[in-house]
Amino acid sequence: MSGLTDAEFLRDAYIQEGLSPVPGVVIAACTVGDDYDNPGNRIGVRRDGAWLEFEVFGEAVLSVDATEAGLAYVLGENGTVIRFDWKTPRTRDALKASRKVFKNAAVEDLGPLRRLRVLGNDVVCVGSVGQAYVLGKARFSTLPQLTIDGEDVTLEALAGHGRDDFMAATSEGHLAHFDGKRWRRISLPLETGFNGVCTLKSGYALCGGEGAVLLGSGDDWRVIRPPDTERDYYGIATFQDHVYVAHLGGIDRVVGDRLKPVAISKADSLRFTGLRGAGNGVWALADRTVGWIHDDRWHTVAAEPPSE
Repeated sequence: MSGLTDAEFLRDAYIQEGLSPVPGVVIAACTVGDDYDNPGNRIGVRRDGAWLEFEVFGEAVLSVDATEAGLAYVLGENGTVIRFDWKTPRTRDALKASRKVFKNAAVEDLGPLRRLRVLGNDVVCVGSVGQAYVLGKARFSTLPQLTIDGEDVTLEALAGHGRDDFMAATSEGHLAHFDGKRWRRISLPLETGFNGVCTLKSGYALCGGEGAVLLGSGDDWRVIRPPDTERDYYGIATFQDHVYVAHLGGIDRVVGDRLKPVAISKADSLRFTGLRGAGNGVWALADRTVGWIHDDRWHTVAAEPPSE
């Protein structure tokens, strides 16, 4: 399989999100350049040490998720979802040919979307004014909009088991559960803006500003003490009952009721925000850094110096 090297793929790119759907494969969604009026994007699949990629223009991509069976979904801020086959193609042309585009006309009148996740058999998108959609075979269906005390909220992250059972975290500091019919606000022991949420074997893990890390379910939540409250956490993921959270300068692991740093060589030259759990560890993809945590050890897969 021919493809781009790591340096070629990461050049001028900023990884917005990425994941590893199966061992040996990484998918990344990147913005390229700084033309905000006509944003460029690069979507890549890394296999056998090389990237296959295609480009997208006109709408900034923000989020990506994929199934183990072989379908990936990329979300643009204006509501467009691009579905493609990450598993079968072995050439760039084949990867491009596998794409199918879904437009969500409702987004233009409401506000941009923020995040997409495959939850069970459902593809769920959420956005900047509490809106939520499910992508079916050919179209989007609209879920009830989340408001808190009559105010719009920005849904920054979501995790769960399907369209009838998922959590959404907001940048205003709220967590809410959707049961298929209605939203229920979850009572939490602290208030701060939240950036990430992931599922655990029992319950959820949540992270955000001012060193916020919480584990729990329902109305029973445990606050994990951070090294300092000046540290904002942007990503959270779990592997083999270990919970990891990422801040700009590194990654911490939950140990009991405290957070301890993961040893990372040359951390100053890397970037850490997005974390995703996988079958073989936790993957970190942000800016121009691709890394992997396995057996509590960090492995740099691909990296370029941080953007200035």
